[in-house]
This record gives sequence, C-alpha cells and structure tokens, in this order.
Amino acid sequence: MRAPNDFRDFRKKVDMMLDNALTKEGEEEVMNKIKDNPAYEQMLNNERNFRDFVRGSVVRPKVTPEFIQSIKDKVRIQH
Repeated sequence: MRAPNDFRDFRKKVDMMLDNALTKEGEEEVMNKIKDNPAYEQMLNNERNFRDFVRGSVVRPKVTPEFIQSIKDKVRIQH
C-alpha cells in the first residue's frame, strides 16, 4: 500500500519543483529519484510538456489601465 502514496508524494514534489517552490536540497532529492526511476522521469517530462503547451496555447486578454484602476479604487473603498 505504500507505493501509491510514494507516487502521490513524488508527484507533489515534481509540481513544487516546477513551480520553483522547493529548496535546492528538495530539488536535488527529486532529481536523484528521477535518475533511479524511468517512470518518474516520464512523469516530469509529461508535466513539463503540459505546462509548456498551456503557456503557449493560452492567450491572456489585455487589461486596460482603467480596469486596473477601478479594481484598486474598489479595494481602497472596502478597506
């Protein structure tokens, strides 16, 4: 029963690594596990490819300065 939890924990660490949320030591630990396990390496590659695809495919709409100012004004009024 330990293997699914290990996989889930490792998946969380991969996500954190790609989000730059791991320490250097944590990142080294992930990379060492990847060297020992081809399935983990494939997981990392799949996640990187997916993130690259999303970054390249999603178009963010431009926000006008007036819209930004209206949000700032509303925040000031509430506080």
